[in-house]
Amino acid sequence: MPTPFPSRQAAQTRRSGAANANSTTAYWRCTRCDKLLGVCRDGRMHLRFARGHEYLVGFPVQATCRGCGTLNHATAPAR
Repeated sequence: MPTPFPSRQAAQTRRSGAANANSTTAYWRCTRCDKLLGVCRDGRMHLRFARGHEYLVGFPVQATCRGCGTLNHATAPAR
């Protein structure tokens, strides 16, 4: 049985995938199931995986969706 994490707060996400007008943040989502794959901040992609594994990478980026298995590509930061 999974252990709940009540002290952990959910991240604020926007379903549209568009960046905030006064921010340089954009969300990278799976092309098939719309699952969040990464967050683009200041020209680099922030990827987070289970058990605290986090990566800040440059472009181009490829990732397999953990939800549906689709291979996704991002060649440049979203504008």
